[in-house]
Amino acid sequence: MNEKQKFGLIAAVALSALLLGYFIGGGHHWYLSDRVDELEQRVELLYEQAETADYQKHIAEVELGIERAASEQLELDLAAGQDEILALRRELSFYQKIMAPELEAQGVVIDAFELYSLRQPGHFQFRLAVVQTDRQRGGVKGTLHLELHGRTATDKVALDLFDLAELPATERNFSMRYFKVQTGSFRLPSGVEPESIEVRVEVDGSGNTLLERTFLWSELSG
Repeated sequence: MNEKQKFGLIAAVALSALLLGYFIGGGHHWYLSDRVDELEQRVELLYEQAETADYQKHIAEVELGIERAASEQLELDLAAGQDEILALRRELSFYQKIMAPELEAQGVVIDAFELYSLRQPGHFQFRLAVVQTDRQRGGVKGTLHLELHGRTATDKVALDLFDLAELPATERNFSMRYFKVQTGSFRLPSGVEPESIEVRVEVDGSGNTLLERTFLWSELSG
């Protein structure tokens, strides 16, 4: 083989190698390009999924917040409704005794005695309601007596609630038409364990009728 033939052979081999490298490189480039496109599409899809998930999460948080707020509001409305129903029942009972005397056999009744704890420990406020149920009668006069019954470490005690509340003697007497409300506040003496409040009402005339009701402290303060 002469020099010319050798050169031609070498050139042919080099050209073949060059073409093979080109095709291999072009194929690899095509593969990489296609792979890049595929990865870009996946990244775009993941972004879309992430945005959708974030939006759904936001919607869920908003809905949860709305549901919580609605639930809390419903609880508040329910509590307020129960308080209103209780107050209306008390008011209805109170005025029924005034407007419908057939509900009571007596001309005067001890309607209610309520006790409220004040902020200062051991201090209380009371409210007594006496009702005249007979509309045909005129004004009613009488005297109120309130006694706190309890015990100390050694003995039983009976304390005048008017004295504890430092109310004047004139407050014991009443002259009413339809109803009388008596209020006062007092401090429970140290060492006294309260048990009950006894309410007595002396109505003038007709033999000085005496009405009595006892209210348990545990029920009043509970």
